Amino acid sequence: PPVFVTPAILEAYTTTQSLLVRPSTLPEAFTLYASKPVPKPSTSPVTYKPQSPSAASAAIPTPVADVALNAAIASKSLPLALDVIETTYRAPAFRRAKFLRRALPPLTGAALAPLAVYTLAGQLAQYQSTMDPGTATAMAFAGMLTYVAATATIGVVAVTTANDQMDRVTWAMGMPLRERWLREEERGAVDRVAGAWGFKEPWRRGEEEGEEWEGLREWVGVRGMVLDKVALMEGME
Repeated sequence: PPVFVTPAILEAYTTTQSLLVRPSTLPEAFTLYASKPVPKPSTSPVTYKPQSPSAASAAIPTPVADVALNAAIASKSLPLALDVIETTYRAPAFRRAKFLRRALPPLTGAALAPLAVYTLAGQLAQYQSTMDPGTATAMAFAGMLTYVAATATIGVVAVTTANDQMDRVTWAMGMPLRERWLREEERGAVDRVAGAWGFKEPWRRGEEEGEEWEGLREWVGVRGMVLDKVALMEGME
């Protein structure tokens, strides 16, 4: 039907289906939310324009995705849980929205940093008399910019390589740092699924077997992640 699905409607629908323990329709609802045509404003009768499923506006909000995943896990349906992850955390729109919200502001600040540093260096050069202002400005600019760049680089590496939050699912070797950061919510969701389907006792991890578990391991592997990496398991340091 020609009904525009707003974020509020999607949240209400997801919450209702979760409370009714009927989460099987949520992946389809998320697909419709990301792909249904959008009504054009000030048109009578209402006309619609296509919506790009990969646009940032088509991203499923994280709280809604969390509710849906919790409902899928509670229903004990592994295919449903993986479908929820595919239509929420793994969607290109989700990564694009994360980049715009959380990476674009720092990148904008980094782009403006040289101008701010140069202005500050010029001001500091006025407080010395051992060399001409131009040389002092250049030296101060080089020093401060090097400090800012080095500190920012260390911060980026620390954020993108953090693994304290990982439990059973980790990144495969060679995964680019930018992709690790962009897909961290996806990895965390898969980690929750693995924790729900596997043994709860840490010393029994790795003993799981069965068609569903092997399917989950393969699903994780083809997406650049590792389930129960041996080197990181308890007692394998």
